[in-house]
Amino acid sequence: MTLLPVAVALFVSPAVTALVYADARRRALSRRYCTAAASTVGIASFGGFLAATALGSDLLSAYYRLLNQPVIAVTPLDLLLSLLLFGLANTTLAVIGYGVASRYGPLASS
Repeated sequence: MTLLPVAVALFVSPAVTALVYADARRRALSRRYCTAAASTVGIASFGGFLAATALGSDLLSAYYRLLNQPVIAVTPLDLLLSLLLFGLANTTLAVIGYGVASRYGPLASS
C-alpha cells in the first residue's frame, strides 16, 4: 500500500473544493448550495484517492482483466500512475457531476 495518492489528495482535493465553491458563488447560487456542492466534490475527490490507496494493485489487475491482457509483472511506476489516474478520474467525474447538477438540476439558477 502506497501513500502517494493520499499525499496528492491533500493538494488536489482542497484546490478542487475551492474552485467549485468559487464557481458556485460567482453564479450567485445560495450559500447553502455552495457549501454543499463544494463539500460533496471535496469528499468525493478525497474518497477516490483514498480508495486508490486502499485497493492498491487490485485496481490495476482488475483493469488488465477487463482488457483481457495477462499481467506478469507491474512496474512501480505503472502502479503509481494508475493509482493517481484513478483518483484524478474520480475527481474529474465529481466536478462534471457538479457542473451538470448546478446548471441543469433542480437548484439551477434561473
